[in-house]
Amino acid sequence: MEGVFDLERVATFVAGYQSVMSLESAHLADTARRLWWKRMTDFWQLEFHYDRNDDSCDELYIADEALLHWWTERLDVVERTFAGSAQVPNSP
Repeated sequence: MEGVFDLERVATFVAGYQSVMSLESAHLADTARRLWWKRMTDFWQLEFHYDRNDDSCDELYIADEALLHWWTERLDVVERTFAGSAQVPNSP
């Protein structure tokens, strides 16, 4: 599905990672928030298109926009999932 994280897969990955390395949930949630903010303010596809006259990445702009829309609507759930402290809801 385009424009979504597979939160069940994220939760499984985080649980597996935390089983071999101690990672604080607060740090993981902060990392997810910082990544969200970076994606919100990064328009590299537009820079490629307009500054470099390179349209090879144009289709990624729509996919990234869809992901950001989905992610923003579920910001708390996504952060809790990345932190390893959320019940993963059913697919959207």
